[in-house]
Amino acid sequence: MLQNRLTAWLLRPVLSLLALCGLLSLAACGGGSGAPNNPYQPGPSSPPTLVVQPASLNAYAGVPATLTIVSGTGPFTAFSDTPAVLPVSQAVAGNTVVLLANQVAADTNVRVTVRDALGQSQDVAIVVKPAPLLNNLTFAPSGGDCGSDLCSAQTGTARVVALAPGGAPLVGRQIRFDVVFGPVAFNTGNPAQPQATTVTVVTDNAGAAVAVVQALANSTTQPAQVRATDLTTGNQQIANFTVVNNTNAAQSPIVVVPSNATITGPDKNTCSTGFRVDYYIYGGTPPYTVQSTFPQAVSLTNNVVTASGGFFTAITNGTCVKPLTFTIVDAAGKQTTTQLTNDVGTIDPVAPPAAPALAVTPPTMADKCVAPTGGSPAFAGKTYTFVITGGTASYNITAIANPGLNPGSGVTVTPNVVSADGGSFTVTTTPASTAATDPFAGKTISLLVTDVSSPAKTVTATITCQ
Repeated sequence: MLQNRLTAWLLRPVLSLLALCGLLSLAACGGGSGAPNNPYQPGPSSPPTLVVQPASLNAYAGVPATLTIVSGTGPFTAFSDTPAVLPVSQAVAGNTVVLLANQVAADTNVRVTVRDALGQSQDVAIVVKPAPLLNNLTFAPSGGDCGSDLCSAQTGTARVVALAPGGAPLVGRQIRFDVVFGPVAFNTGNPAQPQATTVTVVTDNAGAAVAVVQALANSTTQPAQVRATDLTTGNQQIANFTVVNNTNAAQSPIVVVPSNATITGPDKNTCSTGFRVDYYIYGGTPPYTVQSTFPQAVSLTNNVVTASGGFFTAITNGTCVKPLTFTIVDAAGKQTTTQLTNDVGTIDPVAPPAAPALAVTPPTMADKCVAPTGGSPAFAGKTYTFVITGGTASYNITAIANPGLNPGSGVTVTPNVVSADGGSFTVTTTPASTAATDPFAGKTISLLVTDVSSPAKTVTATITCQ
């Protein structure tokens, strides 16, 4: 009994040591229900830093702008320190903060604070600037056939006023007008491109910019929208109206674009030649017949236009007209007019270079103008050649024998008219067949050459007969 107790007492430390080793072995092998204690495993990552771009910007009243959240932990919130000037939605949808500033009288500093879900925040400095255009783009039809709406084929005006913060007009400001949608276009006043969906107009002394809007002929009734944009600030305004179909022959007017075309010549003495103008016809009841008050002043093509939106063409021919009027008559007997002005230019004409002096080569010649034959007739004629240069072609040649020759003798010039500079002519003496003595001896043959300039230039060549 004592021996058993002694054995148990001696084994107790050994068993404790074995139990401790077992626990250490389990820990080394990853045993147990807890997370492993791995010194080589990286610790938890840091949250991303909140970054908003841009860090500062200029925002114009009435012009949308955005801030983009580049990094951070969503969801995000945004706050404005001056919500009366720049209100923002507190709950941010996605990673974009939309800004739309209210109108201000002067530049106003606003701070927008963006926060993420971890409490990080970033401030963005924003300068709200006054907008030159504010709820003042208006549209008005030119006629009252369709009330305040625009009849098909008719015109109206889009008008906007650009004002400085103090209310002073902005003069010379570029305003771009765009067709957003609808069967309309802007009249440009340019014969080469009479209509366009975008035009840029400079404001006048009152700060107003006006664009003429043309509705397409026979278009169906539908809404239309035009937009005005201040090109300096990007501030925009829109105007909505309705285009009303108006194809009744008793109501739909005939519209011609352009209503008047003015062409000028190259200088103060000359009107245009060969310039083309296309006139487009809308409305009324096709086909249309076109006539002009001065048919010889232009070349007219397509004088019968078969459909609305078609065109006829006038080509200038150098005739000055101030103005020439085209009369357009539709199938229902309605008519309208359009004009073409072909006037002289504003530049002094360039004087043509002076023609070189008129000359005949050789200018003089001395010779025995006949040759003895030793038979009957006793003398034969001779031929002399002359060349004309300078002056203005063509040239007329006249031969004069002084004093007069005996009967039957004469001088022949071939040809009497020389057509080109550098051309030549011949002079042939013809003695009478019965002449017993030289009929040309002591005579002078004068050759008078005259060109076609105004006043005419003349030169004389001579043959002195010995």
